[in-house]
Amino acid sequence: MLPALKRRLYEILNIENTSDTATRILNIFLIILLVVNLIAFMLQTFRDISVAYAWLFSYLEAFSVVVFTVEYLLRLWVCTYDPMYREPVKGRIRYMTTNILAVTDLMAILPYYLPIVLPFDFLVIRTLRLFRLARLAKLARYSDSLDLIERVIVKQREFLLITLAIQFVLLLVSAAIMFYLEHEAQPTQFANIISALLWGISAMTSAGFAGLYPVTPAGKVAGVILSFMEIVAMALPIGVITAGIEQEMSIAREEAERKASAAMRKTYLQNLRKGKLR
Repeated sequence: MLPALKRRLYEILNIENTSDTATRILNIFLIILLVVNLIAFMLQTFRDISVAYAWLFSYLEAFSVVVFTVEYLLRLWVCTYDPMYREPVKGRIRYMTTNILAVTDLMAILPYYLPIVLPFDFLVIRTLRLFRLARLAKLARYSDSLDLIERVIVKQREFLLITLAIQFVLLLVSAAIMFYLEHEAQPTQFANIISALLWGISAMTSAGFAGLYPVTPAGKVAGVILSFMEIVAMALPIGVITAGIEQEMSIAREEAERKASAAMRKTYLQNLRKGKLR
């Protein structure tokens, strides 16, 4: 009885059959709850609404945490049906620490429990509440597009780490160059390497930190060149992800064609055995 229930829960929670009634009902309910939580999070930033409906937000938060906690524990229980997490103890630990969606599930409920267990001050509690936005990432379970991106990031993680390392090294080099070129002319704005790093981040992300720009001729020339290089480096992860998405879509198309071909061959053989084909 228990193994059958566990297997059934695994099928429902992992959406193995999209036409299954129980699967559709549960996942539609979870999607609606996630969207309601996102709307509530935004409404709570309005002081008047937050004060007037504090009781409603409190009940919604408690109800959502209970639902998401039960969902997380059930996923942790049934994850051993996945070959990657087959071992009862080590498999579940691996699932909790390496599965991106499992980590997201945990982050979605931790902000509620941590203030109860640990003596945080009010500012830390307010900061922890930002992690409630992790609930939005849970929608990846119910979106093929988000699921595709998640698979691409996991498969291309080595290349992404390389591009991030390139960005970091380039940022440090750029900061060092701008510090030595601009420090004497702008001792306040480029007082140390950290100030120069802020300029580098500004050039890389177009954030535009006030007062951080080169004024010397050499600094201006170097700034243009380094800014261009940093913008190009910023685009490297996008190229990796785009190539990964194209590869995943190609694999999906080939798999669909293979299944369609196998289904046609099976139908042909069945008709042949029944004597329908001469």
